[in-house]
Amino acid sequence: MKRIFSKTYRFGRLSVSILMNEWIFLYRGNSRVIIKEIRTRDLFTTKMKIAYGAAAVLLALSVFLFRGPAGEVADAPTPQQTAQNDEDRKNRILQSRDTDFSTPKKKVKLVIRQHRVKKNESPARIAKKYGISLDTLCGSNNLNSYDYVKEGTVLKIPNKDGVLYRVKKGEKMVSVAQKYKASLPRIIAENNIKNPDFFAPDSIIFIPDAKPLDIVPGFLWPSMDRGITSGYGWRVHPIDRVRHFHLGLDMRSNYQWIKSTKYGQVTYTGWMGGYGKTVIISHPGGWKSLYAHLSRIIVRTGQYVKQGQFVAKSGNTGNSTGAHLHFELIKNGHHVNPYAYLVKKKR
Repeated sequence: MKRIFSKTYRFGRLSVSILMNEWIFLYRGNSRVIIKEIRTRDLFTTKMKIAYGAAAVLLALSVFLFRGPAGEVADAPTPQQTAQNDEDRKNRILQSRDTDFSTPKKKVKLVIRQHRVKKNESPARIAKKYGISLDTLCGSNNLNSYDYVKEGTVLKIPNKDGVLYRVKKGEKMVSVAQKYKASLPRIIAENNIKNPDFFAPDSIIFIPDAKPLDIVPGFLWPSMDRGITSGYGWRVHPIDRVRHFHLGLDMRSNYQWIKSTKYGQVTYTGWMGGYGKTVIISHPGGWKSLYAHLSRIIVRTGQYVKQGQFVAKSGNTGNSTGAHLHFELIKNGHHVNPYAYLVKKKR
């Protein structure tokens, strides 16, 4: 007598029953039940063998991922559970020492490399590759655009942030330092200058920190547009329609450049569940800032950024109803209302 094989797996509202001669897929919707039967002999046609094997592997992975502690298949997480899991993971990352600020390493010797621009390579991508700011890349090579550079162009790439500057005839170092708001003693030390009163025309010097680390006291507005679409506090989530506490500000920003709110160190870049592409920057004094739903990230983990430096572009990644910036401020592990700390005057 032939043994009859039967096994049923359940994934939330979907059930898959594997019988000897057929597979039965059953989906329980709110208004109706959908049943689909597939005969086993149909699965083993020549064209279906590869597809069947792939489906079997995916099914096995699904069973493993959804299996509960007692060995039974558990229901798929609800949207509310997924959102809570994302929130918990985000807070674990924010509380971790891995995302705390650390002071820069001791003085690094200046090294200038060359880079030939490849096809479809943008300044932002090149700057991220070498761990420098867009200001450094564009300022050192007289680039007029943050988004485009001609293929084949040879760029000078310093190994730290600052500007490579070509000295003009009769120019004094004091005026150059004032122009870039840079420290004259640091310029002299960085370039091993013997006589600061004389510079050969067309010589190249490196101006470290050509912009101050912090342009203004307090926190700079990270988005170009200052419109707020959702504030800090209780609200009904636009996707799952559940009331919860919104720990940041949603700012109107349609795929635009996003700036670092203050000088600090990039301590996290990557995908963060429902928050999509995310950047965390840690600042001196126990502060951290978070930028989420980004479309593009142009900084690397470990990189130091100045206040106002471009770090990403806003977007619509993760659980989002449209392009915008989700921005959070954290002080000593506790969320605060960012609006209370942002500089209100236009800069």
